[in-house]
Amino acid sequence: MVEIQCPSVPETPRLNDYDYVRLLTRSRVAWEYLRRNSDYWRDWRVSAPGRPQAIPLIDGTLLLRARRRYRRAEAWGLCIFRRSRSECA
Repeated sequence: MVEIQCPSVPETPRLNDYDYVRLLTRSRVAWEYLRRNSDYWRDWRVSAPGRPQAIPLIDGTLLLRARRRYRRAEAWGLCIFRRSRSECA
């Protein structure tokens, strides 16, 4: 049997392609979902989060504090939007 491939139709992912997900923590799985979600990216672009304020603690840790509330981020269960190294759109 000859299999015909159409270049305009993306290849169906194999289940093995997702084996790494079993090794991720809950927060990493959540981030994998969010960074691929077009509604999340729309809200992120509209929100324009800017830079958080860095507050040095006594032990040398930097606490990052948002300069305002981000209601669109809160709708996603976040305090502030996170920018991905590889943005999806």
